[in-house]
Amino acid sequence: MDDIDPDAQPSMSVHEATQKVLRTDLAVGLGGAVLGYAEAGTALFDVLAVVVSVSVLTAVAVAVVEHDVVPGVYPEVAALASLLVLSGAVAGLVTVSSAPMTVDLAGALSGFGAGVLANRLLYGVVLDVPAYRLNRVREQS
Repeated sequence: MDDIDPDAQPSMSVHEATQKVLRTDLAVGLGGAVLGYAEAGTALFDVLAVVVSVSVLTAVAVAVVEHDVVPGVYPEVAALASLLVLSGAVAGLVTVSSAPMTVDLAGALSGFGAGVLANRLLYGVVLDVPAYRLNRVREQS
């Protein structure tokens, strides 16, 4: 690892990094949404509150992490905090819901996928992908 030049420019262009982010996140989002629907089918309408809540929380969590909006906090710490908040919210929603747990969890999975899709459509199609995310992708190439 000593032979890596920290001043070297990444080999991937911004356009290529954006395309990679879009492909990856759209695949993750579609995968989650479709798998949740495949598990519960139309029963997801019974747990629409779970789907929408997890969607919104996921979209906000991804935006917070990618935009580095918490000054003085490493994005990895913000990501872990977001994961804990999201997990707690799912646990709480599943607890108070009267639907079977498998339907609630399928709703949470679909909500997660929809949240990732919503975030990436906003920050990738409508607006630019945040620089933090592009830099991470470019560093990994």
